[in-house]
Amino acid sequence: MMACSRRDFIRGSMAAGAMAAGVAHSENRPGPGKKPERRNVLVLFTDDHGAHLGCLGTQGLRTPNIDALADRGVLFRNAFSSSASCSPSRMALLTGMYCHSNGGWRNVHSPGITGPEEDYGRQSRFRHIEPVGVHEDIPTLVEILNPLGYVTGITDKLHLSPIWKFPFTHRFVAGNSPAQLKEKAGRFFADCGDRPFFLQVNIGDTHRPFVRPYLKNFDVPPIDPDAIKVPPNLCDTPMMRNDLAEYYRTVQVADEKVRIWLETLAEAGLAENTLVIFTGDQGYCYQGAKATIYDAGIRVPMILHRPGGVGGDVTRKLVSHIDLMPTILEWLGLDIPETVQGRSLLPFLDGKKDFPWRKYIFAEHNAHGPGPLEFYPSRAAWDGRFQYIRNLTPEKRWDGDIDSLVKEGFSAAVSWVGPADSFPGDTPIPWGNHAYEATIRAKKAFPVQYGYLKRLFHRPAEELYDLHDDPGELNNLVDDPRFADKRAELRRATEQWMKETGDPGKALINTPRRT
Repeated sequence: MMACSRRDFIRGSMAAGAMAAGVAHSENRPGPGKKPERRNVLVLFTDDHGAHLGCLGTQGLRTPNIDALADRGVLFRNAFSSSASCSPSRMALLTGMYCHSNGGWRNVHSPGITGPEEDYGRQSRFRHIEPVGVHEDIPTLVEILNPLGYVTGITDKLHLSPIWKFPFTHRFVAGNSPAQLKEKAGRFFADCGDRPFFLQVNIGDTHRPFVRPYLKNFDVPPIDPDAIKVPPNLCDTPMMRNDLAEYYRTVQVADEKVRIWLETLAEAGLAENTLVIFTGDQGYCYQGAKATIYDAGIRVPMILHRPGGVGGDVTRKLVSHIDLMPTILEWLGLDIPETVQGRSLLPFLDGKKDFPWRKYIFAEHNAHGPGPLEFYPSRAAWDGRFQYIRNLTPEKRWDGDIDSLVKEGFSAAVSWVGPADSFPGDTPIPWGNHAYEATIRAKKAFPVQYGYLKRLFHRPAEELYDLHDDPGELNNLVDDPRFADKRAELRRATEQWMKETGDPGKALINTPRRT
């Protein structure tokens, strides 16, 4: 029997009334005749950013502003995206649900952040362009907050579907210089007036390509490639170190943007009643990370700070993006819809230690984009040490020469192995990925890392890794008799989770969005 109660999972059909009210009463709701305290939420959401921060012990990386936020709040060392692609992770955050349950199971087409207004309503052209997205009978956080008078804002990136279920009242580009960012942040907080707000700030610098002209606008210290600790699944060569140094530099730019947002929030007099959430949408863009179910694909940084809560606390409890919506709603004193599958993290922010919590964390990946060849459904369970992976279509393999892709680049034939930006080449965009090429060049000096890359093209039905002894997930233990009991335990947990959440598995690609 799993430690999570069934309340954490979807409960059959979704009641239409959940759009306006839920069933989980919040202890933060003010009593009768008491004026509600104005409470706000600021989500700082980095793009393609794995668990790499100074406060997480990442060598060669300095993130003083994010580290300071951790000192004031709670650092979650075992935090995971529920899916390893941009759109599913965003839709999970805004519904509190796994993507196979809410309908947003892959990356989707949506308007640009400043697109024409007609693109955002129910008659939007995207109604016909994009068939995948959150089911109509599932309430999104934005749909809950707007009727209650909240100002809802989002910056720089949408990647949401159907777009009318995310009716943010403010959509804007935050800018790529400190001055622009400061001005846009100040304007948003001023426009809120006395109204409470929910703002999702999308920070895209950590998304490839890492070398962009505007990065010079931010005064961040240089990254010394020699100071970096190369992850065990990547080859330790100068080319790889230089690529990682470029990535770490973008993390430091994100850190500087966090400083500007938090300083502007404080200058507006809003810091004392704002819940601040910092997290990344998925893992970084390297082989076996972004758009895969491996630990590097779903592990993310996560820090939460609530005014009056504990500071400098660290927990290794297993948490997920699906926990953020119930956390936000409880902080705001609002009911949590029955559709929500996550659990509120507020007890951690209040310093509570002894309360029931989940034994496992679950995640999935289905497809990075809309192309049918990209569909490669995988499911994962993690117990804090061991990660179990179920690949639902293990017959899908690519027997080509992986070395040839250095010259040929990404193609539809290998699109299920990883996204275009995890491969070399400039098609369709010059992503500037040197990690793949570095691995091919160094295959004789680093045969284990080369073998790891090659294995991604030939995955078995089941995988099992001991993250304590094997953080790079280089040694699949699924057939090791010493770990037969652990394999059976996590297999059962995965099957039960799939059953209770109504996971159609590989039939998901043919499951229509409920309208």
